[in-house]
Formats: sequence, C-alpha cells, structure tokens
Amino acid sequence: MAAFLSGPLAVAVRVESRKLVDTRSARWLLVAMILVGLTVITLAAGLAVERGGVLEVSLLLMGLALPGAIVAPLLAILSVTSDWQHKDVMTFYVLQPRRLVILGAKYIAVTLFATAVMAAICLLAVLVAVVLAGSSSLEVTYAGLGQGLWYAACAVLIGSISGAAVASALMSTPLAVVVVLIQSTVADLLIGLVPNIPTSYVQSSTFSNFLSEGGEVLPALSSAMIWILVPAAVGAWRHRRRDVN
Repeated sequence: MAAFLSGPLAVAVRVESRKLVDTRSARWLLVAMILVGLTVITLAAGLAVERGGVLEVSLLLMGLALPGAIVAPLLAILSVTSDWQHKDVMTFYVLQPRRLVILGAKYIAVTLFATAVMAAICLLAVLVAVVLAGSSSLEVTYAGLGQGLWYAACAVLIGSISGAAVASALMSTPLAVVVVLIQSTVADLLIGLVPNIPTSYVQSSTFSNFLSEGGEVLPALSSAMIWILVPAAVGAWRHRRRDVN
C-alpha cells in the first residue's frame, strides 16, 4: 500500500486532481454541479413544506443524480483533452514517459473527485432533511436511503468513466462534448426507434441501469463494451501513438 501511495500512478493522480481545480472551465463546471444540486434540494424541500406532504430523501438523492450524470462526463472530457489542446502533454510526458500512467491517473482522479463532490451534495441533502424534520411538521422518510445514495454514485461513476473514455478516443474537447451530450440525451431514444435490433444491448443507459437497479447481465455487458470499453481501448491506443510535437 505504501508503495502505491508513493508510486508513479499515485503521483500522477495527485497532479491530475490538482489540475481539476486549477482551470477556470473545470471550476465553473463544479460550481454548476453544486448550484444545480442545491437547486434540486431547495425545490424538493420547498414543495414538500408547501404541500404539507412527505419528503422522501431517497427520491431527493435520485434527483441529485441528474447534475452528476451531466457534469461528471464534461469534467472528465476536460481532464483528458485539455493537455492536448494546449500542448501541455509535452511537459507531462517528459516527466512521466509512460503515457498510459497519465491517462489512467486522469480516469482515477476525475472519478474520485466527482464522486467526492456528489457525496458532499448528498450529505447536504440529508442534513436539510434532518433539519426540516426537527423544525417543521413536515414528515421526512429515509426509506431506501441506501438505494438513493447508490443511484447517485452510479450516475457519477459511469458518467466520469464514459466521459473519459469517449474523450480519450476522440481527443477533441468540442467533439467529445457533443458526442457525450447526444449520448446522454437523445441517443438511447433514437436507438429505441430503430426496428429489429436488440435495443437494450446497444443503449448506453443499460449498463448504468443494471448497476443501480439490477437486470440482465448480457445486455449490460454489451452496453458497457460499446460505450465504455471500446472507446477506452481506442483512446489508450491513440494516446500511446499520437505525436506530441
């Protein structure tokens, strides 16, 4: 364990984690994620208080998965492609010639960072529920709390990994952003309209739904292969062979 903490990968992870908060675009994405999360918490709590109903914390946490699922891939894209856009890879590859170490560090750093931010937002949501339960007549239920947390975590994990995989394969920030946004909004819907194909095997949401809710294994593996493993393999190959001059 000590060897890992002081090894090349651990050093690269620390560097990549610091870069996530050093750039203006990454900071704005994090601010957007936090603001959207706070908005979801405020709206859910406000509606529950106004209607005198029940605030289900598990549903609130599932709602928080939305900003995580949108922002985490974008943050991953910036992490993977930003160095290439500004030729910073020339410096980093001199310091660490093993390119896949740096690429792997980007995957790990953005996943851990996005998960930590989402965990903080979820903790805030639970604290808000506790305060409301103690200071108002609002009924707060914590049934399914673990499932809600797992749902939010899956959204961030899959979003970070898939965003990094697509970005590593395309190696272009604008193109990767467009592809990820299409994938997360309309791709699955369009796939569902195509006749005579095994829809669940090719939709990107199948794998994330399998992790968060369960389901059939083969469609989930096919979905992960198409949308994560293949782009990640292509990205690893491109990062090893691309000229940095």
